[in-house]
Amino acid sequence: MTTAILVLGIIIILAGLVGVFLPFVPGVPLVFIGILSICLSQKFNFISAWTIAILVFLALLSVLVDYLSGFLGAKYAGSTLFGLLGAILGVIFGISIFGPVGIFIGPALGVLVFELISKKSLRQSSRSAGYTLFSTVAGMFVNLIIALAMIGIFVGSIFV
Repeated sequence: MTTAILVLGIIIILAGLVGVFLPFVPGVPLVFIGILSICLSQKFNFISAWTIAILVFLALLSVLVDYLSGFLGAKYAGSTLFGLLGAILGVIFGISIFGPVGIFIGPALGVLVFELISKKSLRQSSRSAGYTLFSTVAGMFVNLIIALAMIGIFVGSIFV
């Protein structure tokens, strides 16, 4: 049973790393759940409460990054609420039309289209779309760094 939980934990961690790049998939929290599964399989013998607290903090930080990165980029560029709705719908349609590349293109195209529909100029709409694209990619990069840091902390706790 212990080996099965250990393997499951590793699979969940790998799924979390992939999930960092997929919208609506809580990548970093999955990494945390995977780490927690491994710790559970080993009866928490090699990890301290402080290390777990740090990992919880990083997982919560990643959720904040997920929710704020695209929103802040669009708001910084002056996007309207209608444009933000376009970003959300853009993710859904972007993935279904463009596949994995749609994760990046979809939100920006959604903002562009919805901002144009809301009577913003092409220049303003393009600016909002560009900032949305940049902030989406930046958020994914930050979450990847957080996930890798969590894995590094975890592996370090095993050998220290």
